[in-house]
Amino acid sequence: MKQKNEVPNQGQERQYIRETVVGRSKWYWCKRILLLFFIVILLSGAAGVTFALSKNWIETKREEEPASSEANPEGTAQESEKQTEEETTIEQEETSMLEQQAYREAEASIVTISITKQSVDWFDTSLEQVKQTFGVIIDITEESIFILTNAQDISSGDSIVVTIGEQTIPVTVQGICLQDNIALITVDYQRVASLVDTMKPIKTGDSSQIKLGDRVILAGSPLGYTQSVLFGIITYIDQSTTVADGSYQMYYTSLNVPVNSSGFLLNTKGELIGWISESYKKTDLDGLAACIGINDLNYVVEHMTEGRSIAMLGAEGLDVTDEIAEQIGLSNGFFLTGALDNSPAYTAGMQSGDVIVAIDEEMVTSVRTLRTILNSYEAGESAEITVMREGKDTYREIQFNIIFSER
Repeated sequence: MKQKNEVPNQGQERQYIRETVVGRSKWYWCKRILLLFFIVILLSGAAGVTFALSKNWIETKREEEPASSEANPEGTAQESEKQTEEETTIEQEETSMLEQQAYREAEASIVTISITKQSVDWFDTSLEQVKQTFGVIIDITEESIFILTNAQDISSGDSIVVTIGEQTIPVTVQGICLQDNIALITVDYQRVASLVDTMKPIKTGDSSQIKLGDRVILAGSPLGYTQSVLFGIITYIDQSTTVADGSYQMYYTSLNVPVNSSGFLLNTKGELIGWISESYKKTDLDGLAACIGINDLNYVVEHMTEGRSIAMLGAEGLDVTDEIAEQIGLSNGFFLTGALDNSPAYTAGMQSGDVIVAIDEEMVTSVRTLRTILNSYEAGESAEITVMREGKDTYREIQFNIIFSER
């Protein structure tokens, strides 16, 4: 109990006032708590309503965005173009990495070959010229390392060596085919036995699977220098390029190369699929790298690997088409369009318009069968060629005894 004293006025009796502090009842505090609880519920409800309204507003705005984009096609086009550029950049980077990986896969098969040529000037002074080119390992046996290279350089050399690692080793020329610009050289295995782990034969692909637009790699000496490399695409395929005794598929790339270029074609798996050759290039496509499909060169490589020469008749022609068949009355054969100068076919007297139908009684039904039959012969061997030649009223049969020259 607390007392409070007051000073009375004069003449009045002193009065005493008592005040009592009374504690709050339980019911009072219950009302307060209930009120607070009610306020919390009210505020929570208001917050929930506000969130719901905001969510509806946001969704409404999102639905309006496409309409806004349609109303602003330039903005949409720019965003789409930017996205396309980003996707293109990523794709280009992935392609570049794939090409580099393919070249790294083939790099262990590439070696440097040095060709030395001796000559004498006007003053009878001996001169020595050294040129370098590429080589690509195609096989490793217990006796030899087999290496394909550029025929034009090899054919003019007086001495030839190959550099493997830090060693320089003399080579043996196994075979040369100037028309296809391909040569095979070998190295004694024992000379490089300690380096075998650093070498590996290149993988050979299927050139018939090459398609327009395929990414490809030119390796070897495509720029005229050893160990140069170019990346591009296939831009044109000539399905039937006429060559002596057959036809080749030629593959043109998007890559510009000098006249003295040489090398080979790789796919994005690092597989050998073609060989650069200027011999059969179309004149209107001069400057672009042209390659013979490796499938068409397999027989040449097989002959040289086995130490066999490649027989050549020297006939140029094509399959007997339906149009030709209607004119000459023959359903199949090898239709001659010409013969190489001084070739066995030329010397024997074969003419344009003749149709080769047999070689030693083996039937020739197409360009492919002619090539297959000739593969069983070597240079210097003889054969009887049966030809159908147009006469006054009909075609007559003529036999030619020829001796094959070397391709």
